[in-house]
Amino acid sequence: MTSIEFEKRGQQAWITLNRPSARNMINGEMFVELADAWAEVRADDAIRVVVLTAAGDEDFCCGGDLSDVIPLWTGAREAETAAEKRLLADPMIVDQVMLKAEPLYKPVIAVINGRALGGGTELLQATDIRIAADHATFALPEPRVGVVPGAGSMVRLARQLPWAHAMKILLGGEPVSAAEALAMGLVSEVVPLPELRARAEHYAHNICRQAPLALQAIKRTALETHTLPWGDAFKFEMEQAAAVMITKDAREGPRAFKQKRQPEFRGE
Repeated sequence: MTSIEFEKRGQQAWITLNRPSARNMINGEMFVELADAWAEVRADDAIRVVVLTAAGDEDFCCGGDLSDVIPLWTGAREAETAAEKRLLADPMIVDQVMLKAEPLYKPVIAVINGRALGGGTELLQATDIRIAADHATFALPEPRVGVVPGAGSMVRLARQLPWAHAMKILLGGEPVSAAEALAMGLVSEVVPLPELRARAEHYAHNICRQAPLALQAIKRTALETHTLPWGDAFKFEMEQAAAVMITKDAREGPRAFKQKRQPEFRGE
């Protein structure tokens, strides 16, 4: 069994964290396999949306498997697999896994099927649409053991949430329920567990019906202008809009509307 499952469903890529017996914690193998999965998503123009979820019905991801990776990084044990050797050769691979090294402009849907603790909560902050099961919980407990959530949360969370909500999660260390996460804006929607996959499929299918270059331009603009002055941000927005307006998809949309048919967007 691999640590993740990577499945292409037409224009969709489904990434499933696949260590349910270990609470889907990120070990050396998963670090490498996730980095490779994101690289494949970037390289394949046919992929228009990513769905990120996990196996089982209790845990989305309970952080890094410290008992596995810390001994590697400290030299307490030697690398035993090709993946562990890659992890040692590139310890900053975590930036690739958490989409810090390079932004991903394709839409990413997080399907949170249970607890998201530590690195699990950090990973979902790199996604766009977040659907949580009603029993899911979220926490960044790192300060309780003397470390920090340094895989993106100290930067991302206060930009994504109002300050007081972000600080409650960052400084409190206590779990936040799915209902509270929804009220804070940490997740987009909360549904009963049996409905979770259907909601993910709904969002993924809806995204695939839209123009992929337009969606990527929207996400790129939102990410790149988040901390820019207004004037610079609007200039960037207009540049993205102009680039999209000259695409074939921008001509196909109005043509299909006039002909009363579904548009056939090709990402061109």
